[in-house]
Amino acid sequence: MLKQFLKILILLSVFLLFEKCAQVAPLTGGARDVKPPILTEAIPANKSLNFKSEVIVLKFDEFVQLKNLKNQLLISPGFKTDPEITTEGKKIRIVLKKEELLPNTTYRFYFGKTIGDMTEGNLIQNFEYVFSTGTFIDSLKISGKVADAFNQKSIGDAIVGLYNSIEDKMDSLAFKKIPDYITRTNAAGEYTFTNLPKRAFKVLGFFDKNKNYLYDGETEKIGSRDEDLLLKSDTTVDLLLFQEEPAKAFIKKTFLPYYGKAHIIYNKKCVFNLTSLNKEKNAFVFESDINKEKDTVTVYYKGVGDTLRLLVKNLNNKKIDTLNLSLPKINANKNKTLTFSINIQNEVLNRTSALQFTFLGLIDSLKCDWKKMRLIYKKDSVFIKEPLQGRLVAPYKVEVTNKLVEGIDYKLKIDTAAFFDHNGKYNDSLNLKFKLNSKTDFGKVTLKLLLNKKQSYIIQLVNDKEVVVKEGFIRFSLSSSNAATIDFEGVLPGTYTVKILFDDNENKKWDTGNYFMHKQAEKVIIAPKQIKVISDWDVEEEILIK
Repeated sequence: MLKQFLKILILLSVFLLFEKCAQVAPLTGGARDVKPPILTEAIPANKSLNFKSEVIVLKFDEFVQLKNLKNQLLISPGFKTDPEITTEGKKIRIVLKKEELLPNTTYRFYFGKTIGDMTEGNLIQNFEYVFSTGTFIDSLKISGKVADAFNQKSIGDAIVGLYNSIEDKMDSLAFKKIPDYITRTNAAGEYTFTNLPKRAFKVLGFFDKNKNYLYDGETEKIGSRDEDLLLKSDTTVDLLLFQEEPAKAFIKKTFLPYYGKAHIIYNKKCVFNLTSLNKEKNAFVFESDINKEKDTVTVYYKGVGDTLRLLVKNLNNKKIDTLNLSLPKINANKNKTLTFSINIQNEVLNRTSALQFTFLGLIDSLKCDWKKMRLIYKKDSVFIKEPLQGRLVAPYKVEVTNKLVEGIDYKLKIDTAAFFDHNGKYNDSLNLKFKLNSKTDFGKVTLKLLLNKKQSYIIQLVNDKEVVVKEGFIRFSLSSSNAATIDFEGVLPGTYTVKILFDDNENKKWDTGNYFMHKQAEKVIIAPKQIKVISDWDVEEEILIK
């Protein structure tokens, strides 16, 4: 009996042991691979001399793939025929036309972030392969930064090109020829050329929107070094890119959001003169912002049938456009309410401005009911309801003429149907609190400038949203000193930057450059120190421009 019991106990122990061993545990696979491929061999070797091969083989320690090769690969100098580049397992194969190799020239294949492994996609950073058809590797370097000529901000992903200036004398070089040497700026606007020979270069930078390595005119930004660069040692070249003014003005598109208003959008700013060709008895057409330079002509109209006929004359070049615009139906707009905006922000009206209502369409002034509009405020412990008074300063804009006083809390009350447009729409009721900001709510900025060149300047005070809030002009005569003082009063509290624009032609505006005419954009200097403005306080800042 005891033997039988021991036999059962042994069998049970063996069963439990095997069951425990048979349990399945998930495989972890180890740590994730984060290492990019490693080059194990190059045939011919990297930095080979007297190169004569038609095939280059790059061998790696794992299977590789090519990502975004077209936009990442830069070959300097370039070939007439693009080399054929393919992957074969752990190899990258480059086939080029040997007859296109230039004698005694260093070539650089810059792959950037193109080569990665097959499993995790880990990319080799800034991989390059270099060889020379001569007896040495060229070793000179050009580096620098690329920025916007107007706002001085760095421009990433811009093309910087070097052209062999001894061979290329065309003014239209950037339009017609891909650079002999090409590189691209990083996110900070920085670029570097390596393995360059001793020779003269034209240096150009442009923002290549369509990735064709050519400059395509005013749709792209461009900048260049004034003179050819005779490269003898490592050199720094910074470039400022500008967008050229379009040579011709033309209508890009028209936009008619609803009956009563139309926008004619041009490709550049000009001064326009508009004439209506509509002959209807009740037709009325009005251009906003008359005699101001603008790229959008906004037109308000009423009493016009199905088509708005306009004669738009560009006063800058005397060109005339005749337009026939098909109009939307009068009641096509689903919103039946007459809407308008008021120049009150955060319940505050600027003390230097009149209270204004700006409507989306033409106002029917004969139907305005001023009895439905009033100002309510407290004076000497007594609530006063003052009727609103106003006038039409434009067919779509009403200005309030009541005298407003600092220190009083106002309530603007407008009843329903106080305003009508010519399509029968009327406003909803409105209750709005506001007050005038006082003189003590503002600060004053005094700039003491010492400039190194006697000419005209535009001085701008720019807020943190890059909006010009104040602007002044300085002109130095030959007999004057180089010092000037300019005051900006009524500045709201905030942080500001001073921008100094060189007004070379004294037209009181910044002018961009022209590549074909070898004209650089007017110089801009942004003061490095920001100015902090607080309420009821004067700030004085000295700015020295060397």
